[in-house]
Amino acid sequence: MLDRARQAAKSGRKIGVIEVLGSQSGWLALQSGIAVMADAIVMPEITCDIPRLAGYLKEKVMPKQSYGLVVVAEGSNFTGNPSTSLKPVDSLKNSLSPLATGDDDSYVIQRSGKAAEVLANGLQQLLPYEVYPMVLGQWVRGGSATAVDRQIGLCYGASAVRALDSGNDDTMIAFVPPEIIFMPMDEVINKIRKVPAHSEFMKVSQTLGIYTGI
Repeated sequence: MLDRARQAAKSGRKIGVIEVLGSQSGWLALQSGIAVMADAIVMPEITCDIPRLAGYLKEKVMPKQSYGLVVVAEGSNFTGNPSTSLKPVDSLKNSLSPLATGDDDSYVIQRSGKAAEVLANGLQQLLPYEVYPMVLGQWVRGGSATAVDRQIGLCYGASAVRALDSGNDDTMIAFVPPEIIFMPMDEVINKIRKVPAHSEFMKVSQTLGIYTGI
């Protein structure tokens, strides 16, 4: 899907800002961005300075090519946003379920697409190129399982049955290449695996010249 978005940006000579899943961590944005050789990757772990990103695209990317691709995780945060077109709508949260969470604005209801729209609007104010937002969101959950998906799924299932059969309760099955391991539940519940700044994938993205904000 990102390959198609990149082709669309190239043929239209525009900058595509593509939002992917990742409300609390940027693993999907980072790894998919590397795979498609995006020009920039924006993640929740690193607050995106919009003017700085715009400067990078204007000075490093656009002089070499007539298009750009930015992959942004849905939970990303921004600073220096020059756009004032998106204004909060007050009191919407009062009409929602008491279990609803989020800011007291329109994004409590319209959460999907927020990151792409905010970033695209901000960049558009700073660049002489057309910028368009696109939201993949839940669409990436569809599609046929690959051979790797099926192998890992079967391994998870077989390992879970083996754990129960051996009395190994209160554990979660995890794939830590190249092994399938049993993780104690108290080590994984209510914990989020963030992208560390020293991650090998971060180093790879820097080597490839992909902007990450570091």
